[in-house]
Amino acid sequence: MKIIKHIKKDSISLVSHIDTMRVLQRTLVRANIIVKFSEGYNPHPVTYTSHPLPLGVLSECEYFVMSNDDMTSEQVLEQFNNSVPSGMKGMYCTSLEKNPNLCAKVNLCEYFAPTPVAIKYKDELEAYSKLDTHEITFNFKGAMKTQDIAPLIYDIKVTEQGIYFTISTGNPNLRPDRLTTDMMTKYPLEIGTNETVRVNQFIKTEDTIITVDEYIASLAISD
Repeated sequence: MKIIKHIKKDSISLVSHIDTMRVLQRTLVRANIIVKFSEGYNPHPVTYTSHPLPLGVLSECEYFVMSNDDMTSEQVLEQFNNSVPSGMKGMYCTSLEKNPNLCAKVNLCEYFAPTPVAIKYKDELEAYSKLDTHEITFNFKGAMKTQDIAPLIYDIKVTEQGIYFTISTGNPNLRPDRLTTDMMTKYPLEIGTNETVRVNQFIKTEDTIITVDEYIASLAISD
């Protein structure tokens, strides 16, 4: 089993999660990286990703898992990067004994929204993470939905470059664009969806919080 950490930026950030999976699987074919297929009546390549990235949001920390045991991590990374479309690039590749099951384990993601003007409202914006309740209303599948996002905001830090915010991912989930849209209704931040970047993914338990990179390192095996 191999896992590649890769970026997703530029125009490919406008490709949906399902189509991104197809792009990644076709990249494996072009790169001549052999992946095992599932058994049963409808066999498909055994590949997994981390949580879907909202359309238009950029990322520095996406993860792609594949069932491959006949190549070294270095070979997989080199051939992947020689074949992957523009806007994607593998940062590292690691061999694992089994699927790390990131969709089940990752429950927090950190994002960065570049907006220097936010420093003027530092106290107000950072107070979002201390609210007991905060409801927003948005369009969901053609109907208006109300959500209390206060319990889903883990941390917010404002710097001179913009806003770093860590929010719940998976179930329950808060989309980053819904939080930034709400912020922009109150402050002149001008954050574009295709400017927000996912910069880290975390696994939080009752006792600790670790990055996905740390979790992968704990599962790594030699080629």
